[in-house]
Amino acid sequence: MKYTYLEYISKNIKSLIHNKYILKILVTLLLTLCVFETPLLLSYLKTKDHTSEQKIVETNNDEELDEDISIPEEVEQQEEEVPEKIEEKANTTPSYPSKQTNTETEKEKIPTETPIEQPPQEQPVEEPPIPESPSAVVAFYADTQSDTDQEDLNHQRVVNYILSSGANPVFHAGDVMEDGTQASLDRFNTVTSTLRSTRTFYAALGNNDRAVGDSSTPSQLFLDNFVFPNNERWYSVNYGNLHLVVLDSAFGSGNVTQLNWLTNDLQSSNSQNRITGVMYHHPTFASSISSYLINYGVDFVVAGHIHSYGHSISNGINYFTLSGQPSIGYMVARIYSDKVSITVYNSSNALIDSIEFNER
Repeated sequence: MKYTYLEYISKNIKSLIHNKYILKILVTLLLTLCVFETPLLLSYLKTKDHTSEQKIVETNNDEELDEDISIPEEVEQQEEEVPEKIEEKANTTPSYPSKQTNTETEKEKIPTETPIEQPPQEQPVEEPPIPESPSAVVAFYADTQSDTDQEDLNHQRVVNYILSSGANPVFHAGDVMEDGTQASLDRFNTVTSTLRSTRTFYAALGNNDRAVGDSSTPSQLFLDNFVFPNNERWYSVNYGNLHLVVLDSAFGSGNVTQLNWLTNDLQSSNSQNRITGVMYHHPTFASSISSYLINYGVDFVVAGHIHSYGHSISNGINYFTLSGQPSIGYMVARIYSDKVSITVYNSSNALIDSIEFNER
């Protein structure tokens, strides 16, 4: 244990006094202590007193603050209730407002801005689609047989209508002549001279285009007067997207050679890749070749013989019969890439029917 000089001397002074030398030393030490230790002791005492004064001041200040700050009783009660509420929340599952409620609240908080009116923008003008032009415009008529001037006038009138229509080529569905005579053929050639010189002309054999006195043989006058493809009795031609087949219903309805040729023709690319029409004189011939027409995709059929207009549809095929003497009408067909537009006119050039149908 360590002691200060004074503590050591005070405790051992009795033993030290008996020794003179020691006494002298002690006196010397006491003097030394008085010189050196006294200032330190005084400084210590002053510091201690100052610290005590600070503590007294701080204590007084704290008391003043406690007196100034008075906590209301309500706050004290709330502070007492806080622990209880914390316990309740800990034992209760928290509930949150729905997204819809938050969204509505946010919408209420967000001030609505007045929309800035934009000047009306000019809408681009859509150009109407360019209509398709027909690849071919062809005309059909029939039963013009004439052996009188009046019948020639009837024939001439419809020829003029056809010329005005701009159709080319022109197809005749039979009975060009009256009873196969040269006189009736001459009348026909006179009336149609301008038509045949400015248009391509094709015709089917009718029952009146027979040899004189022989109803089972076609007139040689007829065959010599025209130049048609194949054997001139049955043949086919292509115009634009139209493949037209001409058959002999008057003298070759049961002709096997004609039927074999028809089968090959309808199966050809010329027919399969185009809209296909078939023309003959007798409407009833359809019953003999209906399977060919249906199975090979024929789109329409044109016939004459009964001298009055008619239209029907069977198995998707449009069948037309044309009017003849004395009220000869005509039909114009406009051929497109995948459809046909038909307009039919009477002997006064008035429109009596209009049909449009798609390729089969």
